[in-house]
Amino acid sequence: MDTFITKLDKKRNLTTFAHYDFPFYLLLIYLFFEYGRPQSFFPIIGALHPGWVIQPLLFLCLLLKGKLFNFKNIQTKCFLGLLLLMILHGPIAVNNYWAYQIWRSTTLYFIVYLSIVNFVDSFEKIEKYIDIWIIINLFCAFVGLKHGGRVPFSGFMGDENDFALVMNMAIPFAYFMSLETSSTKKKILYLSACCIFIAANVASLSRGGFVGLIPVILYCWYKTPKKFLSTVIVAIMISILYFSASPKYWDEVRSIKEENIQKGTGEDRWYLWKIAWKMFLDHPIIGVGQGNVTWHISRYEPSGGLHGTSRAGRAVHSLYFTLIPELGLIGILLFSGMLYFSYKELKWILKKEKEFLLKQHQSNKIIQQSHKIRFIIFGITGAMLGYLVSGAFLSVLYYPHFWLLISLCVTLKNMNIQMTELEKACGI
Repeated sequence: MDTFITKLDKKRNLTTFAHYDFPFYLLLIYLFFEYGRPQSFFPIIGALHPGWVIQPLLFLCLLLKGKLFNFKNIQTKCFLGLLLLMILHGPIAVNNYWAYQIWRSTTLYFIVYLSIVNFVDSFEKIEKYIDIWIIINLFCAFVGLKHGGRVPFSGFMGDENDFALVMNMAIPFAYFMSLETSSTKKKILYLSACCIFIAANVASLSRGGFVGLIPVILYCWYKTPKKFLSTVIVAIMISILYFSASPKYWDEVRSIKEENIQKGTGEDRWYLWKIAWKMFLDHPIIGVGQGNVTWHISRYEPSGGLHGTSRAGRAVHSLYFTLIPELGLIGILLFSGMLYFSYKELKWILKKEKEFLLKQHQSNKIIQQSHKIRFIIFGITGAMLGYLVSGAFLSVLYYPHFWLLISLCVTLKNMNIQMTELEKACGI
């Protein structure tokens, strides 16, 4: 048995350590440009269009390494199905230009998704990937604190509500990485990052950010094994929220209740959501096409619009009410399938790791790795929670967040399958 355990230790280490190769560095550079947005501060970088270089290089790496058509995971098949649905909309959408632009950007995200699934192929790489993403968002948080909860001129990070959503996604990653590491310095760094992300969220004055922040904090408390410790940490988080918030912020929070479906932005959103629903009922199977809901609003508005103003050309301000009318039942099933199977597979990994730990003769290194995998999964699900709750009030369907989180789920599953096969090969 000892021989088998030694063999398993060595083989498991192959899945936890790998050298940082060129495709992996490309992915880190991609993260830097996608979320850090240095082109916002140095226009010369934007003029060079770094995305036009990085993503074709990733495509080339996939092609040369024979990974371009690796569609064995069900999430990959669902993603491919979404792209095919978008291709179908190209010639029939009212606005072909926007249908093409969103198909193009989603195709580029698919290349990044495949690259993460195939090149973030070790536990060490997953840790490093998440660390870099946290550091990049920490930089954005500092910029946001200085500029009123946004990163000026930086795409989706330039909007206060979108910025707050990313902060809500970053909080659980930083929190659970603090539990994952055994380094005191790293624990302090991660927990400090949590506090800064919360303060940056507050600086955005985003009501949707507040609505997403509360379940994220509660999730962090619920998933922490040591409840006394988590209660103390969550109390600190709430204190940061309370003391960093200005009276204007609390006025915005209180307005959530005051601005209902008959007043203010609540009324505006409800008006657009009802139109989106009617649009879906008229186009239930494939929808009206990606990026086209705004071009159909005028057809569903009553004469004079809302209070004498048309909302034609406006975004519907909801992940769900973008998905439902634009991609129809087929798109809903494909998107929900990616979400459902990722959640199911993460639960399977947690179960397998728990069963593995119950076996005898496990080395301390393997036990430590299993605990780390557990906390990384909690970080992913917490970030997904922040995305899904905050996204209820934002048009974020075609942003990179969802695809990046799903890709991490897939790569964790692939690694766990490899480890399960190694256990069987070792007779354990």
